Amino acid sequence: MKSTTSPFARLAHMALIEAEAEYEIELLNPWADPEQLVALNPSKRVPCLQLDDGTVLTEAMVIAMYAADIAPEGSHLKSNTSHDYEICGLAFGVIEAAVYMMTGRKLFSDDLGVDEFDRTHPVAQRRRDAMIVGLGRIEALVDRLSENRLGLAELLVVDAVQYMDFRFPDSDWRPEIPRLDAWIERAHEHRSVSETIPS
Repeated sequence: MKSTTSPFARLAHMALIEAEAEYEIELLNPWADPEQLVALNPSKRVPCLQLDDGTVLTEAMVIAMYAADIAPEGSHLKSNTSHDYEICGLAFGVIEAAVYMMTGRKLFSDDLGVDEFDRTHPVAQRRRDAMIVGLGRIEALVDRLSENRLGLAELLVVDAVQYMDFRFPDSDWRPEIPRLDAWIERAHEHRSVSETIPS
């Protein structure tokens, strides 16, 4: 189960594609507490993956770990290094900061398009700073990213940048990340990226 706007669900979906897994996607709105999601995941969040034997996996990183386990030998999902994990942490931090901003908007106005929270709350400034600094650090590490084989680090970086651009398209605070933007453009040749763009 996924929402097309959730960066967490997108990460799980991309990882399953890279793992060459067989799966069915059920699209839903987690904010509406759909019965089928609530029945499987007490957190009422996506992603949620039910395996053929009835096992239920929740949370993006858990599903990504499962995808690495079932990926064929030679998959880049299986070859994480400490350098990869450094990038993973930075990218995940950007994603969480952006999601926090959206949650703040929901709490302030119940409308994700209203940015009063962004402009008035000190916590929003901290989250925005986290995104700016995080993306800047990833920009400095872009040479570590593979273009030919996408692993967890690459998937998280794509997810972070494209989710931020999806949610804050007119922001005047997005940092200049030309090398990273160019890398993401090249990464679009991969099905896991092109078929999961947030919408």
